[in-house]
Amino acid sequence: MCYNLQMKENQFLKAALAAVKKAKPLFLKYFGNATGVSVKEGIGPSLVSDADKEIEKLLIAELHAKFPEHAIVGEESPAQAGIGGYCWYIDPIDGTTNFTRGISHCVISVALFDEQGPLVAVLSAPQNNTLYQAVRGGGAFKNGKKISVSSSDSFNMLVGGMGWKVTEKGSDLFKKLLGVVRTLRVLGSDAMQLALVAEGTIDCFATTYTSLYDVGAGMLLVSEAGGKVTGWKGEPFTKNQQPIVASNGKIHDSLLRVLQ
Repeated sequence: MCYNLQMKENQFLKAALAAVKKAKPLFLKYFGNATGVSVKEGIGPSLVSDADKEIEKLLIAELHAKFPEHAIVGEESPAQAGIGGYCWYIDPIDGTTNFTRGISHCVISVALFDEQGPLVAVLSAPQNNTLYQAVRGGGAFKNGKKISVSSSDSFNMLVGGMGWKVTEKGSDLFKKLLGVVRTLRVLGSDAMQLALVAEGTIDCFATTYTSLYDVGAGMLLVSEAGGKVTGWKGEPFTKNQQPIVASNGKIHDSLLRVLQ
């Protein structure tokens, strides 16, 4: 990696970390005490709250002020066009249902993509004082310490995570994954579960439907921690609204076989 490019990537990471830090008080103010909660229409109804909207507004303003030429895609706002090939993907609260109930599995997710894919990732769980970060080619970190995926490949030791939007597809996915892993956890946040794969707490994660603002940061964390992230057919995950599977790499082929 050339020096100038590394300096630019560090500048992007610094800006993302600063923006997320500014959002922390809002997150903590509403955690378990959310206002303005309503159901969004779409595939598999999900919740949105005042906190989602306020945090996203703050993050967009912070990043746009520093990089006005960058595109920005947030879960709760119209996309902002940009030039130069950079695009920020923001999920102000991944796991809003958990957030509204005071359940700790929810995070702020910010990712920067360039034409090659995910470049910078920041995941913050203010309620736990937990911060994940990564820059492509530089490893993945949790609270400043380098993390890596698990080395498990024995069925009796494997723990997986999963998510879904449509109940019938979730039931089918549950059965398929139990052909590869001993047990499953459903935590209600794609981003959080990807972070758990990256740190080796669980060995894999699959979901039937997702968007880049949900998983962009988590994708980079997993890959930089030594894992693998693809679509269900093994193709690179580059599009919104498609199934995704992430793993420690050792069991990835087995997962792809059952997901076909």
